[in-house]
Amino acid sequence: VGAGSGVLSLLAARLGGAARVYAVEAAPGMASLARRLAAANGLDGVVHVVEGRAEEVELPEQVDVIISEWMGFYLLHESMLEAVLAARSRWLKPSGIMLPSSARIWAVIVEAEGLRMELESYQCLHGLDLSAVAEAELARRCRKPDVELLESQRLLAQPLVAWECNDFCNLRCGATAEVTAEL
Repeated sequence: VGAGSGVLSLLAARLGGAARVYAVEAAPGMASLARRLAAANGLDGVVHVVEGRAEEVELPEQVDVIISEWMGFYLLHESMLEAVLAARSRWLKPSGIMLPSSARIWAVIVEAEGLRMELESYQCLHGLDLSAVAEAELARRCRKPDVELLESQRLLAQPLVAWECNDFCNLRCGATAEVTAEL
């Protein structure tokens, strides 16, 4: 589900020994690339690229395994998990497995000296009070994910598990629409 270029599908066929792989991909250009890569690797008889949204396409049979790299920013932000759960409900055999089968979101307070200094620089510029710009910039930054690598010395506390799912095979569709955590 969300096969992209089909690399995971090719690996499932070549290294995983899958007899049949359905590589579901919504983007026509990526589906075409996946077909070309399957053919180039002699796996076009095993890897069948199905072009369309996972929620809408039809497969000829139920499957033993669903493999998808669905994770988005902060695991769930802009992720494809709901599409994967819909595919699971439609196609996965009762004894089937999902890969990945579990996930965690960790949270920790971090030092953000660079951001503080940037916002502080708006306070006064040649005698002008630009603090409203700092407020607007902080609000903008807080509206969307910001992914960065952190050195361990920037952690101000011990990381905590904020959200965890140990069994995607039984996670209810829509269960991640709103995630809250008490830390």
